[in-house]
Amino acid sequence: MGELVYSELIYLISNTFRIFAIKLFLELFFSKKNLRWPKWTEWGVLYLYFIINSSVYLTARNPIITIITNAILFVILTLPFKSSLWRRLFATCSIFMIGVICEGFVARTAILILGPTPAIEIITYVLSNFLLYFIVLIMRRFVREQERIFLPKIHWLCITIIPGISSIADIALILGGYEQWVNVTVISCLFIINIAFFYLYAQVVEKYEIEMQNQSLAYQNKAYQQQVLVIRTAEDNIKRLQHDYKNHLIALREMTGDHKASTLKEYVRNLEEKIELSSQFSMTGNESIDGLINYKLQMMYDLGVKADLNIHIPEDLNIPSSDMVVILGNLLDNAIRALQEEEHGVFQMDFLYNRGAIFLRIRNSYVGKIKQRGSTFLTTKTETDEPHGIGLNNVKLMVEKYNGEFTIRAEENYFNVEISMYV
Repeated sequence: MGELVYSELIYLISNTFRIFAIKLFLELFFSKKNLRWPKWTEWGVLYLYFIINSSVYLTARNPIITIITNAILFVILTLPFKSSLWRRLFATCSIFMIGVICEGFVARTAILILGPTPAIEIITYVLSNFLLYFIVLIMRRFVREQERIFLPKIHWLCITIIPGISSIADIALILGGYEQWVNVTVISCLFIINIAFFYLYAQVVEKYEIEMQNQSLAYQNKAYQQQVLVIRTAEDNIKRLQHDYKNHLIALREMTGDHKASTLKEYVRNLEEKIELSSQFSMTGNESIDGLINYKLQMMYDLGVKADLNIHIPEDLNIPSSDMVVILGNLLDNAIRALQEEEHGVFQMDFLYNRGAIFLRIRNSYVGKIKQRGSTFLTTKTETDEPHGIGLNNVKLMVEKYNGEFTIRAEENYFNVEISMYV
């Protein structure tokens, strides 16, 4: 295999990986839900980019022609999505400039370290695309706050360190004096490993998000059922009151005329009991949150729990109700499980909002002993040491999504959870 053929083959392999990185970049600016053409067109324009870009580079060998071709192709890549012209231009300029910076940085760094060797061009092919991939991963982590993947930081460390290790391996191969077919094979495998790893990672995240959405829907369904029960009870009481309205007025008029103050008070008190609505512990105006809290607190009330609530939040929070329902649902479920074990449990809840900050504190009593392994609480009520409070990890991940703080502590038969989020 000649040197020219070898470098061209490395370029084509590297350009294939570049397509994957560009696809990830496009997802930062354009949602898959906003496709205006059939789904296959998204991949179609990516293949078109690969064919034209590779052909121009390998035949023209002219940097200016290659740059102009890339700029035009980047605009074409945005066409399958519904978007404004300015958004298309911004996305095009962004990926174009990032690509140029990556190639320039890699080429100049390689020259400084290795000198003007023939391997510089091949190293630039490979490492600039790894660098582009790495930058896109970082952007996916920090740019789209409202839709970003929210998994532990160790996972992000793994997903960003893999292209770094692959880059080091590529340099060692190219400079190691191995046969060209060995270099081509190993570099191809490294690219495939990176793509496969991110694909599997994306699948795991997607399944996790579906699970969280299902959990949120389950909580919201229960919450809406409770709200419907409250509304129906109110309607029934109003209907009964309307039916007897005339008779009540006659009775009140007679009592007022006879100046029977004590009898009048007793009658009014009985009337209040008849029109009393079903218990509403939370009345913020946010139907999802109110319904969930009312539903869970009614369960505690039925257990004989003494509850102390301090809820002051606006009707519209700068956070999706589904996310807040997951947090509240898991924490309230854990509290209920603990309170079921005692006759006279105590529950306290502070749920406050102030200048873009949400503060949530839940404190409940419990019986038995709780031991801790690292930052994870373990209960002694089971033979196996299972984490105390099912779903606490989901709560932690959801809080991290909003750069919040999540603390748990147990003291004097009380379990305390405190959450601060900034939205």
